[in-house]
Amino acid sequence: MTNQKAANCSSAIQTAGEIFPDGAVIELLRDLASPEHLTLVRRQAGTLQLKPEVSHADRTYEPMHVNRSVSKAIRFPTRVATPEPTRKLFTAVHKLFSSRLGQLDSCVTAMVFAVFASWMSPLLPMAPILSIFAPAGSPKDSALQLLGVLCRRPIRLAGLKRGELLRVPMSLQPTLLLDEPDLRPAMQSILEAGTQKGSYVPSSDGMRDLFGPKIVCSRKPLLGTELEAHALRIALIPVSEPLPILDTKVQEDLAEEFQARFLGYFLGNCGSVQIPKFDVGGLAPPFQGLARAFGAAVVGDEELQAKIIPLLSVQDEEIRSNRASAFDSVVVEAGLFFIHQGGWSKVRAESTAEKVEAIYKGRGSDREVSPESVGWAWKRLRIPSGRINRAGNGIELTVPTCRLIHQLAISFGVRAIQGGPRDDCRFCRELEKQPKT
Repeated sequence: MTNQKAANCSSAIQTAGEIFPDGAVIELLRDLASPEHLTLVRRQAGTLQLKPEVSHADRTYEPMHVNRSVSKAIRFPTRVATPEPTRKLFTAVHKLFSSRLGQLDSCVTAMVFAVFASWMSPLLPMAPILSIFAPAGSPKDSALQLLGVLCRRPIRLAGLKRGELLRVPMSLQPTLLLDEPDLRPAMQSILEAGTQKGSYVPSSDGMRDLFGPKIVCSRKPLLGTELEAHALRIALIPVSEPLPILDTKVQEDLAEEFQARFLGYFLGNCGSVQIPKFDVGGLAPPFQGLARAFGAAVVGDEELQAKIIPLLSVQDEEIRSNRASAFDSVVVEAGLFFIHQGGWSKVRAESTAEKVEAIYKGRGSDREVSPESVGWAWKRLRIPSGRINRAGNGIELTVPTCRLIHQLAISFGVRAIQGGPRDDCRFCRELEKQPKT
């Protein structure tokens, strides 16, 4: 009998959480009787089972074995609260952030969305990033402490570098609170890759899946970086009035309450997560994905879901405005000119450079533009180019290329297309007829 019991134990599947097709869910809890250890909660058809091992579909599951230092660094709930309406929980968290941080409503709302997204991340189409710009005098530490109290399996990592990120135990599905991380381009690329499921990063011990929610907090804004269009950005404002103290006891009391409430919310809504019905057609593609992910985390409340759109719209317009004056954007605008002018089947890089110079001159700049710089812009934009005749390189205005230039013009907010589509351009009409999803 003893041997049989040992065999059964050894066959148990280690898990950090499971969501089954039949609606059953397994989640990790911290064992109150032995805080250094984890236990499991299984929910199916409204019934909860809390045990060190649980069974489902003829399989036995046990908590993932976790290094002691890792277990201490990551917060886990110790109980499950009764599921409550989304709006009630959203309002309670919003009130907590507002009273503890003294920040603008837009900033607080964004952080609340990030907390909800951290809990529902296993079910979201992507794992969104929240970027917090924390200038001197702002309550940076308090914000990170509160996020560490509320998020799903939060772990705060200070000064993280690219190589160190590859050693983080992502199999535990943590929410990474990155305090002043190294944000050089290689790190940004990895963070962006971690927003998508099935995107792996090679490391010395194999392929690493870095999918999961991340909150980046830094004294340097993400403006002009690769991550700029792949994160919801907020800025904390300096505060002069003293804020409530978040000592260890206060944090533990808040964690005991809200971790349980969010776990109840997660278990109760696993089968109800849907892509929101709001219109994201006015946002550039990266922000459309962010809007859907953040909105989906706020389950079943369309009015609350829609609050994410104005937060991202401001950021989208800012980036479009910056891009509209950028070189690549002006190259796209020149391509649009040749398409709309008609009579062009091929356009040389030299002709495009002349047109780009003319656009700059019309805006008060005497910038000189070379055909080579135009060629490099085409490559960055992935516009097919090459040698078109003896005179040099250029692009052929094929149907796919014309469509691509129009799509880029919309994405970059090119000035020539901001006035609306042209009736005499088939590609403008196609864009106008596309459904706004």
